[in-house]
This record gives sequence, structure tokens and C-alpha cells, in this order.
Amino acid sequence: MAKEIKKRRGVWFWAFWVLLLTLLLSVVLVLTALFRVGDQSGFSSRPFARSQASFDVVLTRTQVNAISAKFLKEQKIKNLSLDVGAQQADLYGSVKFLGSNINVGVAFTPSVAPDGSILLRAKRLVAGSMPLPISFVLRYIGSAANLPKFVNINAAKKTIRIDISRMKTGRLLTFKAKTIDLKKDKIIFQGDLK
Repeated sequence: MAKEIKKRRGVWFWAFWVLLLTLLLSVVLVLTALFRVGDQSGFSSRPFARSQASFDVVLTRTQVNAISAKFLKEQKIKNLSLDVGAQQADLYGSVKFLGSNINVGVAFTPSVAPDGSILLRAKRLVAGSMPLPISFVLRYIGSAANLPKFVNINAAKKTIRIDISRMKTGRLLTFKAKTIDLKKDKIIFQGDLK
């Protein structure tokens, strides 16, 4: 009987060592495969052109209105609102003039400038219920308002240029206007790498 126990012990003893060696060998093989420099010919390390990373962002008038409302809110501009309609973009707000708040409305026709900026041509300007000369008011706004660097007012041409490529969008991307077609409800911006 003592002989049988010794045989069983020998079988379990060898089974333990075979299992342990198998596990150690498996760990060594896995680690070797992980840290070995393999064939990387399937991976492309060639640089990509910027044009290959461009993409389009297609918006509707409703989406542009929502985005502009959020932008004005984040910039803490409470006295302005933008309404992009099928014919024009209307900017409403109140301006302090001679110590009084005056309701102002400007109707713009938006277009895309050759450099991808948004060009707003003022068609009509109303303060209270009185129409005003557009160039005079734009000149006043340009001198009195603290406008961001990406907004440029040309009172002589009755235009406001919004260079969206200069807007803060992070360190990776930049945008420019591609198409503004209010009648078809299609506003397209092109995104590119900086």
C-alpha cells in the first residue's frame, strides 16, 4: 500500500512541474512576441496632405440660429440676437446711445468671400422705428463696440466680414465658409487641419 501512494505522488509531482513549465514557457513566448520588432511594412508612415484631412459641416438655418444663440450666450452678449431666415440674416439688439437704450435691427445678405470668410452686406438698418444711414451706424459700431479680432467692419462698403478661420476652435482645426444658400437652407463650412 505504501508503494501505491508513492506512485500517485510521483504522478502529481510530475504533473505539477509540467504544468508550471508550460505556464512559464507560455508567458515567455507571449512577452517575446509582444516586445519583438515585427514587420511593419503593412503600416504607412507617409505624411498626409492637409487636403486629405478636410471635411464639410453642413448646417441648416435652424442649426445656425441655435449655434449663434449659444455663442452669444457664452460670450455674455445679452443684448443681441441673430435670426437667419430664408432671405436674409437679421441682427436684433439694443445699443446704448446718449445714455438711452435704443432697439436696433440690421438686415444682412450673407455670402462667402473668396478667402472663406463670411461677408455680411447690410441692406437695411432701423433704430427704434426710424431707418438710419447704414454706413454711419456701422462706423459708430466699429468705433464704439469691443469687437473680436475676427470681425471687421467696412462702413464704406456697408459690410461686416467674419473671418471664421481666426475664431478659437482649439489647436487642431480651422474652419472656413464654403457655401451659404439661405433659400435652399444649406450652409456649408469646410474644416481643415491648422
